Amino acid sequence: MNIIKRFWKYVDKCGPNDCWEWVGFVKPGGHGRFWIKGKSHGTHRVSWAIAHHIWPIPKGLQINHFCDNKSCVNPAHLYLGTQEENTQDASHLTPENIKKIRHLHNIGYSRKQLSQQFNITTRSIGRICNHKTWKGIA
Repeated sequence: MNIIKRFWKYVDKCGPNDCWEWVGFVKPGGHGRFWIKGKSHGTHRVSWAIAHHIWPIPKGLQINHFCDNKSCVNPAHLYLGTQEENTQDASHLTPENIKKIRHLHNIGYSRKQLSQQFNITTRSIGRICNHKTWKGIA
């Protein structure tokens, strides 16, 4: 089986705008791992490389998630960027935003409504509301 077919075998693809979860090996920090010729690679990096036909990832750059879901490998949720860009992107949600998302969800706002309001995926809203991400925020 070629590498690309083997890779996609471990992906739970939902809709084109949803997070595509890696169902293979995942490190405790949440990133999936995929082995190519005996070497372990981040699954988000492999997904981006497959989609853009670029390997290896250019030096000094990394693959970041728009969705803040470390196990997501949907190429539409990934972008080539810097660590600084990743930090800025991740910081658009504040602890106050997280509390507000959970409160609004508890009083009946849908995940779709919240994803539009906070400009993140419905999957990310679900992970926030279920305390799978931002665990330290009550």
